[in-house]
Amino acid sequence: MLRLILATAIACLTPPVLAQSPGTAGEASAERPAAGTVALVEGDVRFYDKNQQLRRPNLGDAVYEGDNIFTGGDGEVHFNMEDGGYIGVRPGTKMRIINYKAEGGEDDQSVIGLLEGSFRSITGWIGKLHGNHYQVNTPTATIGVRGTEHETHVIAEGSAAGEPGTYDRVHDGETVMQTPQGTINVRPNQAGFIPLRGQARPRLLERVPAFFRPTRNEGRFQGLHLRIQQQLEQRRQQRIQQIQERRKKLGALREQRRRAQQEPQRRPQAQKQVQEQRAVRPQQERRPQQEKSQPGRAEKQREILERERERRQAREAAAKERREELEERRKQGERGKRERPRARE
Repeated sequence: MLRLILATAIACLTPPVLAQSPGTAGEASAERPAAGTVALVEGDVRFYDKNQQLRRPNLGDAVYEGDNIFTGGDGEVHFNMEDGGYIGVRPGTKMRIINYKAEGGEDDQSVIGLLEGSFRSITGWIGKLHGNHYQVNTPTATIGVRGTEHETHVIAEGSAAGEPGTYDRVHDGETVMQTPQGTINVRPNQAGFIPLRGQARPRLLERVPAFFRPTRNEGRFQGLHLRIQQQLEQRRQQRIQQIQERRKKLGALREQRRRAQQEPQRRPQAQKQVQEQRAVRPQQERRPQQEKSQPGRAEKQREILERERERRQAREAAAKERREELEERRKQGERGKRERPRARE
């Protein structure tokens, strides 16, 4: 946890002063999951991406996981979050969207780092269905929620606004303020506090501090919590369908790329097959001509066998006729011998 807080603090304290072209920023941001879209932007508001590149947001622009958000003394920016929630970032704030995923599944999460200043949040389905997946990390505390509308305020060392530390006020639902020294639950119309100095336990304050005062755009939050809760499940189902359709499109694009990569390898094979087919085709064309011009082997064999059979039958008939002729002569000779003695008598 300490490493996470320190990383957030370093990122927020050392923003670059050089801007980049909008095209480059868009290309860099497109690779990261969007956490929400800008619903309101006024005054000095700056976003820095994970590569510390600056961009000035406009209405409807996306805010991405890993973005650092800075508002000047007159700056304010509000977000429609991807999980159906709503966040209003107040003037003089330094915060970061550390982790964000809102796809309607069990692994959705929202982790926001707040180094200085304040924001008001109406949590979406992440805070309602998976309260332990929603966290606000500050230099002194970790804040969790249970289907909540709350404000977190961090007063830095040396500020005249009040005692340095982390404050959390609840409008609806409940938050949990936690440190290694202990935990407290903060309920509606209450505020909790963890000081910056020392290792004190979190504590509930007797009254909500005066610096939790409405901003010029506070009217946007009137009745919004109820409207969000009424539409939350419908928004979640729509989000699930969008993610499924997006994955199908990405799968189709990957398949096209895979086929495009394999095409250079397939081309020589296809050319080889065409050449082989061309080589075989003349042989196939000559074969019917040869079959037409010459009797088939089977036909020749039948003719040879037929002639052999006829010759064998002729030999057998001649032999039979010769035996019959010899037999007839023998019989005639025997008859002549019997007739000669009778003539002498």
